[in-house]
Amino acid sequence: MEANPFVQLNSVPVLQTEVSKPKLHGLNEPISIDRNSKGLPSSSFAYTIFTIPKPFTGSSDQIQTNAISSWMRLNPKPEIILFGDEIGVAETAAEFGIKHVPGLRRNESGTPILSDAFSLVHKMSSSPILVYSNSDVICFDDFSTQIQRLYNSSLENFVGYGKRIDLTVDSIIDFRSAEAVSKLKQDMTSKGVTGSIVCKEYFVFRRGLFEQIPDFAVGRGNWDNWMIHSAKERNIPVVDLSPVVKILHQTHDYKHFGRSRWKCYVAGVEARENQRLAGGRHIIRGSTPTWSMEPDGLNRTKFSKLNLAFWKDGFRFLRLLKSLWLGDRSTKTQKAEKE
Repeated sequence: MEANPFVQLNSVPVLQTEVSKPKLHGLNEPISIDRNSKGLPSSSFAYTIFTIPKPFTGSSDQIQTNAISSWMRLNPKPEIILFGDEIGVAETAAEFGIKHVPGLRRNESGTPILSDAFSLVHKMSSSPILVYSNSDVICFDDFSTQIQRLYNSSLENFVGYGKRIDLTVDSIIDFRSAEAVSKLKQDMTSKGVTGSIVCKEYFVFRRGLFEQIPDFAVGRGNWDNWMIHSAKERNIPVVDLSPVVKILHQTHDYKHFGRSRWKCYVAGVEARENQRLAGGRHIIRGSTPTWSMEPDGLNRTKFSKLNLAFWKDGFRFLRLLKSLWLGDRSTKTQKAEKE
């Protein structure tokens, strides 16, 4: 098989572990959740969150610090692994006392390759449940609780994901403060905007499921749709956690990319390469569940092959397309004015 010239193969990842202390800088009837279905006490549950952060510069420093700070306060507490060599990643891992894995391969545009992180996390972690999350997502205790419910469910395998709530957070949040967390949740409820079903910020899966994935570029379009689509191709349940999990996506600009959101997710070279590797965009089938987690248990999604969840979410998808397109036109206008 011909080698993919889009990927550089000359980098060898090395594990570094820091120990310093952090500074806070369908079926009609639901399936019940058996807490002891695996004969294990709840205290034995363990999972790992891994991510590939952007450089810790500008607003991304505050945004990513907030996200990681929130993960550190989850209960049950996850193992956290930061991958990559961007500015500030090693220092942030040391500051929080969490693992850092440098040396991810990059494509010819210099963007880290996701497949390295997915492969390496299986070697670096022994957790039965792995969670890939974008590095700008704030999570609350419902996140850990519902992942544990999913782990203890009767599903042999699964991919969990959920909708996000967009909110601008303009300061560092002290997640040790119940008052600060309560205020943030209030703002999320009153000011937050629920994102489109196609905006997937995290994936929850049993170890081994995605140990090998295509060489997608992180932070570019189409790879996240492939995650859902490929699970369905293998008849693996795709579980929407949105009914019981609220995650906060901190809104941000795209200065780190240097181009528009449209180029980042749709029309750019890397987005198109991701599309090629994924065998298509899979926008609809790659964004809809076959199950949902409800307060009373797991429900199989009725008529899931019709992807009704996507069509019900249509106005949010159109709003997203509008923002991507207008953002692209705004970027072009600003460049023209500078010229």
